[in-house]
Amino acid sequence: MGVFSKIIRKFQRHVCITDPQSLWKRYAVGFALVVVTIGAAHYASIRAISASEMDAKASHISTQQIMLSQRILFLMRESDRNPSLETEARLASAIRLFESSHEWLTTRQQLSPALNQLYFENDEFPLDYFSRRFVKTARFAMEAQGQVRANMENQLVALGQQNLLSALNTASRLHEQRSRAQTRWLQRLEAIALGAALIVLFLEAAVIFIPAQISVSRAIRRLKRRSNQLTASYETLKNRNEELVAARKNLTHAANHDALTGLLNRRALYDFLTNQKPTPESGDVALSVLKIDLDRFKSVNDTLGHKVGDDVLIAVANILLSQARSDDLVSRIGGDEFVIVVKAPRSMDALESLGTRIVDAISKPMKIDGATCRIGASVGFTMATSSVATPDQLLIEADLALYEAKRAGRGQVFSYSGDLRTEIDTREALFAEITHALAEDQFVPHLQPQIFTGSGKIYGCEILARWNHPTRGIIAPGTFLAAAEEAGMIRQIDLIMVEKGLDLLEQFRARGMEVPSISINASPDTLRDPNLPDRLLQEVLARGLSPQDLTVEVLESTLIESEDDEAIQTIENLTGSGFAVVLDDFGTGYASMSNLSRLRFDGLKLDRSLVEPVPNARAESIIGAVVALSRNLGMRVVAEGVENDAHYERVKALGCDVVQGYRLGYPMPAEAFADWYDTFMKSTQKRQA
Repeated sequence: MGVFSKIIRKFQRHVCITDPQSLWKRYAVGFALVVVTIGAAHYASIRAISASEMDAKASHISTQQIMLSQRILFLMRESDRNPSLETEARLASAIRLFESSHEWLTTRQQLSPALNQLYFENDEFPLDYFSRRFVKTARFAMEAQGQVRANMENQLVALGQQNLLSALNTASRLHEQRSRAQTRWLQRLEAIALGAALIVLFLEAAVIFIPAQISVSRAIRRLKRRSNQLTASYETLKNRNEELVAARKNLTHAANHDALTGLLNRRALYDFLTNQKPTPESGDVALSVLKIDLDRFKSVNDTLGHKVGDDVLIAVANILLSQARSDDLVSRIGGDEFVIVVKAPRSMDALESLGTRIVDAISKPMKIDGATCRIGASVGFTMATSSVATPDQLLIEADLALYEAKRAGRGQVFSYSGDLRTEIDTREALFAEITHALAEDQFVPHLQPQIFTGSGKIYGCEILARWNHPTRGIIAPGTFLAAAEEAGMIRQIDLIMVEKGLDLLEQFRARGMEVPSISINASPDTLRDPNLPDRLLQEVLARGLSPQDLTVEVLESTLIESEDDEAIQTIENLTGSGFAVVLDDFGTGYASMSNLSRLRFDGLKLDRSLVEPVPNARAESIIGAVVALSRNLGMRVVAEGVENDAHYERVKALGCDVVQGYRLGYPMPAEAFADWYDTFMKSTQKRQA
């Protein structure tokens, strides 16, 4: 008994350390025991799990072999019934997968005796041999044709649906049994590991006590880590909050400002106008809205590119900011449209002066990327002295004033008034009437004759539009042409006159009337249609006529207004297509000598303002100079406004080739022109006799 007690005390002294300064030794012993136990259990578990996973995988692949064999047979029959590349590809893929799966099953380590017997040592049906034979037969059948393929498929079916299928089922069952056995062994191993772990834990609890200071130290370290994590999270949240605040400011700025110019946008403008409410200090709200629209800005984009166009818009924004007061609101509401809201304007004159300064500043040449840009601006403004004025109302009033500024020739400043609204309403009503007249085919051609001064023969006639109103009768063009052009309907009227004029020419010639040609007027809008030459050519050819039967008269103003658009090109294409082009209203002050030298006109048509003073020395000198210029340029001269015999004799003496006016005949309907023609031809024959 004494010897045993000595042994226990010696064990406690060397193993169960009680000295506080030597606690680290039992920590080391406990750690070593835990490491050894866990390591041994982990190693054994890994080996068992690996083996179990391999057996489970083998069981799965073996089961898959059964399905693959039947899939190969199915696809082989499907290939015969409905041959396709997709079916052949799927069949080849199934064969490859069956072969690779079989290779994996037969070459894996530690194959059980039963499986080894089944795959390699079975005297009647070794599965390895018949599986490889099955694959070779399937591949051979894929490449065979006709009866050979059918025979091979029959062999394949016999092989796959009898012995092979039975053997594959047996293999699957054996693999599954081995997988279950391995699983049971893994469960036993887990129980052994658990028992060993419990024994080790018991030994540590009985022999190696974890000192309290270790627990306290670990807790302190955890608290410190947690504190550091919280500090880092706080800094992260703080930074994130600052980012969110900055992002909110940026979004607010982007939502209320134009991205290109930095000016306030339409939304901010609406918000500002909506929030203008009267206060006891200011009384009723008083402000003005100026709307600015750029002139000829489209040509900048078309000729110099959108990058230069953007730079021009930025330059305009800077101009507006420099002209406005510091407390005025400057915004860009879209495209080339800007709005300035003037708070408490001093007077209407001050607003008009601001608009004039803006127009003058924007009209000055701008140097953008080495290119000189010339644009203009038109301004319309309205005054609001009532708090009930809505943003839409103010912008509409400013827009109406702007519309009048552009209508007056651009580069103008207009203010809104009640009279302006009435005038616009009246014009809108006329627009509606013209639209209705077009729909009801109320526009009819009147013809005014033209004759050669030399031979006295008929040169042709000009087709002039008249409105045959159902209640007011025939309406002269001065009443509706300007409104139709403004409303964008003049092109329709021009084309109607072309069609009806050519119809009349065809009818006249069918009646034996020798009318050499007709002249039609082409407005600037009509000339901006690049398809106009093709359309006119189609119209004349459809009636069996030629381009020489149609003369197109172009206003002088078209040239000066259309230097940057398609009208000039259309004129060139018209002459290239064989149509005669005459420059109408020559002498009204718009003519450009450069256009006369650049464009090939067939003639000039003197405006009636040049012919009316005749006989007059200065007027005749001008007409003589124009005739000389025309002769040098190979153009004929048509004198319009020949009202009496004196006019006729003088312009004839001055060298004008063709005359037109009341002296020959007024603009008249088709039947009246036919009567005039008969009378004219009879008088001509009488003179010749």
